[in-house]
Amino acid sequence: MTGTSLSPEAALTETTLLRQLVDDMMQQRKELMDNVLLERRRDRRHKNVRFALLFGGIALMMLSYLYVFVVLNGGVSGAAPAGPYAAIVQLKGPIADGSSANAVSVSRALTRAFKDPRAAGVVLYVNSPGGSPVQSSIIFDRILALKAEHPEKRIVTVATDTLASGAYFVASATDKIYVNRSTIAGSIGVVSDSFGFTDALKRLGVERRVFTAGENKARLDPFIPLTNADKAKIADVLAEIHAHFIDAVKTGRGDRLSFEAAGLFEGDVWTGNQALEMGLVDALGDLTSVLDQEFGVEHARDYTIKPAFLERIMKYAATTAMDEFHAHNQLRIR
Repeated sequence: MTGTSLSPEAALTETTLLRQLVDDMMQQRKELMDNVLLERRRDRRHKNVRFALLFGGIALMMLSYLYVFVVLNGGVSGAAPAGPYAAIVQLKGPIADGSSANAVSVSRALTRAFKDPRAAGVVLYVNSPGGSPVQSSIIFDRILALKAEHPEKRIVTVATDTLASGAYFVASATDKIYVNRSTIAGSIGVVSDSFGFTDALKRLGVERRVFTAGENKARLDPFIPLTNADKAKIADVLAEIHAHFIDAVKTGRGDRLSFEAAGLFEGDVWTGNQALEMGLVDALGDLTSVLDQEFGVEHARDYTIKPAFLERIMKYAATTAMDEFHAHNQLRIR
């Protein structure tokens, strides 16, 4: 077998081509590595940008929190101010067990506020449409008990948008009530609302089966037709709760009420000006003016029991939805 030999010129040409091929491959490899490094640098920059945006967003939320809860609330904060101050407890949103305005949290905050030896007095800062009659009654009773335990310390209510139903129930226990001229106030009544679906099952071809021990155990079942006995029973319950509400208002407000005013205890609402004429409130004012007029101070220390800041941000939507659920699915006074 004989091999094929290359001429020196051909061998040189082949070597040159091989070198060129290797150089091209090395150049491509270098370009590839450069591209990889460039992408990594870009990715780092993107990560840094994302981190900066995330950190900036958190910082912005914290600043917004400080602005809303400190600046807009007239200097209210959890820390004790250096100078004279009053204690403040906020009652906001529907009053219900499980909501932010529940009897346990509000009563605990009020107790701490009354026990603060440096506080010139206590402000109940309200914006609430009311809610559970039981939760409202518990807070009302706690305020009366704290006033008896601390006769030297006064408590006044300052209401903003709404002071209605259960919120008014609570406020009537305080020494004075201040509102804005356009505040919606009053609503001294009780309501129970639900739905009936008696025809829905028939249309769907569904048979409902309910077994009870006790003749009235399934009373007010939405899938069972409402009877006259059902209507009489719920009317009796509502009247009893309404009487409790009226007694509480009379106890708290006394002869300041204009008993001759039409519809005083019939569940209606009035503006702040109208409520003032009817003796439901004592004067017009806001938090800043009341702090000065009632206690001679400019600052307040907030004793409202709130969840942690991040927890509040993450649970804001869920809490709002839950508050609305409680407000519309419980027996309410209004």
